[in-house]
Order: sequence, then structure tokens, then C-alpha cells
Amino acid sequence: MSKYFAEIYLFLTIAILILTLFILKPALLPFFIAMALSYVSWPVYLFFKRNTKGRKTISAILTILTLFLILFIAIFVILPTVITQVQSFIDYLPTLGKKLDYFFYKYFGQHFSKKLHFNSETLQLVIKEVYQRLGNLPIGNLVSRFFSGVFSVISIVINVVLIPFLTYYFLTNADKLVRLYIVLAPKKIQCELKELLQKVHDSLSSYLIGQLAVAVFVGFYIAFGLYLVGIKYAFLIGFIAGALNMIPYVGFFSGLIPSLLLAIFDNGTLGAVIGVVIVFLTEAGLENLIYPVIMSRTTGVNPLLILFSLFVGGYLGGFLGIVISVPLAVTLVPIFESFLTKKESGVACGDNG
Repeated sequence: MSKYFAEIYLFLTIAILILTLFILKPALLPFFIAMALSYVSWPVYLFFKRNTKGRKTISAILTILTLFLILFIAIFVILPTVITQVQSFIDYLPTLGKKLDYFFYKYFGQHFSKKLHFNSETLQLVIKEVYQRLGNLPIGNLVSRFFSGVFSVISIVINVVLIPFLTYYFLTNADKLVRLYIVLAPKKIQCELKELLQKVHDSLSSYLIGQLAVAVFVGFYIAFGLYLVGIKYAFLIGFIAGALNMIPYVGFFSGLIPSLLLAIFDNGTLGAVIGVVIVFLTEAGLENLIYPVIMSRTTGVNPLLILFSLFVGGYLGGFLGIVISVPLAVTLVPIFESFLTKKESGVACGDNG
């Protein structure tokens, strides 16, 4: 059993950190966010570090400013556009429902509400209620409601100051923290633990960078392609498809299905349908080409494992569980693979067993 000590040690460390995060979530959430930001932005930090001749302070500050720029664009450019299209789509739902009803009546001889055993009046009431709650909600009101419901004014101020400071600390002291963790481990597993940590880092960083880059590509490609085809709400569909692209198959079909519905019932032309099919087929082909190029190495994460981790994470930890479930699964894969390799070979690193 001692030959698996490094894997057990690292697994227990991760388990304790996750458990502590959920128990002390209000206190530790800023630290968790800062660690996540520093890890995701690590390639940017290294880029600035190379171009500033190894100056950690300047590199970290430039990295944080880059994160602020991305956040600014997301809040004041992307989010308002998405909300505007959501409002417009909710407003358009009754019209789309009537066109769908006409299609069923024309080709099946009866209304789709009766075909699907659904009361059309109930559908209209649901749409009206949703529109009243969300359709006329301006961006400023949305942001104010979110912050007033989730954070207090004091906590907002503290987090705005604390999270960038912690991110700066983790960026400039990441190497020291890793060395400290290895030194605190039992001496006989330090060499093996260092190699295992490198494998975990390679797997996680490759997955996160690959997924983020591909998600951005998918979102912009689908939005631009649908815009050229003339599909309504192209930006909204592209945004949703890109955001959900990390979930196997969900991102693709979450964009394809509404696009086809709009092409059939709104555009009403064969050319629009063919255009949508071409956009999504070419997107799938290009994604399969660029994904191995973006990622330095394959992570070997099974799509079923990703879906399983999302469901379990959501069930056990709510929204936070969903956020950390996939990175956690990707982190555990190299540990499990190392365990299996030792079990099959029967030889531990350094012959510790």
C-alpha cells in the first residue's frame, strides 16, 4: 500500500481543500476565486514575464489589468448585448409559437397544442409571465438586483480589493507555494509527488486552456455564421453554444436546434436551413482540427466522466459544485492513471514500497 502513498496523499489534500471550501464558503470563496483566476491567467503572466525580463511584480500587475479589461468587456459589451437579445427573443416567442402552430396545422391537420396535448392559452400565459419578469428588465436593474441579493455593499468593496490582491499574491508566489507543499510532504514521496503534481498541472491546464479557447472560437464562429445566413438572435445562440461547449454534445445541439427552428419558422426558406447546417457542420469540423493544435497534450477525459461530474457536482454542491466539478474530475484523472500504472506494473517510483 505504501507504493500508492503519493497518490493517496495528493487525493486527500484535494478532498480536504474541497470539503473546507464548502464548509467555510463565505470566508474562503475570495481565496478560491483568486486561485482560479491566477491559474487560468498563468499563461498570460508567463507571457508578460518573458517580455519584462522576469519582473514578477510588473507581470502580475499587467496580468490583473488584463483580467479587468476582459471583465469590463464582458459586463459592458457582451452582457448587455446578450440581455437585449434575450429580451427580444422572449418578446418574439408568441409569434414563433403561432408559426409553429400554423406549421403543424398545415402538415398534420391539427394544432400543435392539441398534437402535443398542451393548452395554447397556458403557453401564452407562461410566455407573458416570463416576459413580464425578464423581458423588460434593464441591464442596470439586473446588475443591482444581483448584487443586492447576493452580496452586501461591504462584502463587494472587500472582494473588489481582496480578490485582485490575492490574485497578485498567488501569481508571484505560485512556485514557492508548490515547493512548500512538496517540502511538507513525507520525504520518501517528495520526488514522486513533484512528478505527479506536474502531470496534474499538465492535464488541468491543457484542458482549461483548450476548452476556453475552443469555447470562444465556437461562440464567435456560430454567431458570425448565423448572422451571415440571416438568422435572428445569432449572437445569443452563439453565446449559449460557446458557453455550453464544455459539456459534450450539449453546446452543439443547444445552438443547432434553435437555429434550425428559426430558419424554418422565421426565415422560411430552404437556403436558410442549408446555411444553418453548413455553419454547424463546418464548426464541428474546424473544432476537431483546432482542438488538438490548441491543447499541448490530450487529457484523455471521457465525455461521460464530464457529464457525470457535472450532475454529481450540481447535486451535491449546487452552482459552486457545477463550477468546480469538471476541473476536479480532470485533476483526479492523472492521479487515478498513476495508481493504475503502479498497480499494473507493480513497481513504485524510487522503489518506495
